[in-house]
Amino acid sequence: MTAVAELAIPRDVELAYVSLTLPAVLPSARQARTFTAESLRLWGENEEFIEAAVLIVCELATNAICHGARPPAAYGRDRGSDSVITLRLAREPDALHIEVRDGSVILPVPRTADRDEDCGRGMTIIAALAESWACGLDPGGGKWVRATLSP
Repeated sequence: MTAVAELAIPRDVELAYVSLTLPAVLPSARQARTFTAESLRLWGENEEFIEAAVLIVCELATNAICHGARPPAAYGRDRGSDSVITLRLAREPDALHIEVRDGSVILPVPRTADRDEDCGRGMTIIAALAESWACGLDPGGGKWVRATLSP
């Protein structure tokens, strides 16, 4: 499956957005990071802001791929080619809204990871970098997780 991008990046409007739909496989997290950095550079954002946004996108995309793109009963099985995540970046004059959607109805729960654990810090990192974050169920199925970052 190839990535599908939807672009609307005019600088002279109050709200601009970009979105990208990717297959729910780990290399897609890298594509999401690259897409975010390139989009924010087109919008004229500074590198420090871009770094924070890219880290948030990385955590959200990785969580969606590893934990959200398939129900828990399917772990260990092939997900099939129709499992996708969608990244949406919405720019307002005073904020960037970063949203990732996936097919699971299981909402993320922040937890404290032990020092020797490889995972479990994603939502804590997002909470530290973002002004706020929220999640919810999509009426059409699946869920969304959104973080808001101010320049």
